[in-house]
Amino acid sequence: METVSSKQVKHLIKATFPNYRKRTVFIKQAEKTTIHDVNWSGGTKSEYRACSIDGRPLETTVNMGVPAPWDNPYEGLEINIPQGMVVVQGGYFCGKAATLFITINPLDIPLLNT
Repeated sequence: METVSSKQVKHLIKATFPNYRKRTVFIKQAEKTTIHDVNWSGGTKSEYRACSIDGRPLETTVNMGVPAPWDNPYEGLEINIPQGMVVVQGGYFCGKAATLFITINPLDIPLLNT
């Protein structure tokens, strides 16, 4: 996992979490990611959004936190990250905005640095 300045990935932030104000973001290289903590628990909740590598948001959104955690079909779901797309995990930790985690397909890393 690598830490980068939010300025370096501002096009991805604008497409997924436009109100994000922290200065750092974590970049994780992986072909898959697992959805977790999508229900509120002690002031903590994860939210997931996806966009293209060039910062185009997806047209669809899904409310993942509606059912109880033990009935939530998204909790623990493993999703593939195709080339050209990123998954951004945000949300809240102890009631405050969480640092963003951007998961990117390893083959797209050169595109991120251009």
